[in-house]
Amino acid sequence: MLFWSRPLTADEWALLARYFGQPQHPGWTRMRLYLRRLGDTRRALSFNGAFLSMPAYCFAASDPRQCLRLDAPLVAGWLAHEALHHWQRLQGRPVTRQALCLQWRFWRHGINPYAYTPAASPAALLAQFQHAQVEQQAQMWQDAVMADIAWRQAALGADQQRLAAAAQRWHAVLDWVKMQAVPPPPPLVP
Repeated sequence: MLFWSRPLTADEWALLARYFGQPQHPGWTRMRLYLRRLGDTRRALSFNGAFLSMPAYCFAASDPRQCLRLDAPLVAGWLAHEALHHWQRLQGRPVTRQALCLQWRFWRHGINPYAYTPAASPAALLAQFQHAQVEQQAQMWQDAVMADIAWRQAALGADQQRLAAAAQRWHAVLDWVKMQAVPPPPPLVP
């Protein structure tokens, strides 16, 4: 049971499709969920490919055979964060090597690899996202997904308006990542 895993459920794939679209890369559908048992078991982890490890409390009834608690914005955000690392790998980024270097810098010098200051405008936020290192990019993606889910779950009223405004600033980032799933059109032949 140490290396137990399962494929993603239909609900988990649906959440990822909402934010990633349907990436055409054949490696995208190889993602599997693992129960986090080694290291800091309170945190999610994506290591060296399509292996997404989640803490037990992220699953319904803490049972990893059941669906992740996707109604909890943090759990959905963690799934999106770790899936983005898989997406980054499919884009050719050396995620594991960069993340290990960033974690070492945090341990040695106290530089938080996830920290960023959000840009003011949606266009500037998209540019910031496109140029961020792997952990900042994944943290920004997690924040974007969590903001979108919180807004969608909010009751009507002033709180929903505030959450809608917070989510709206991320739409350029959400749309850009989803557009990466669409293959470019074939070249025109004269």
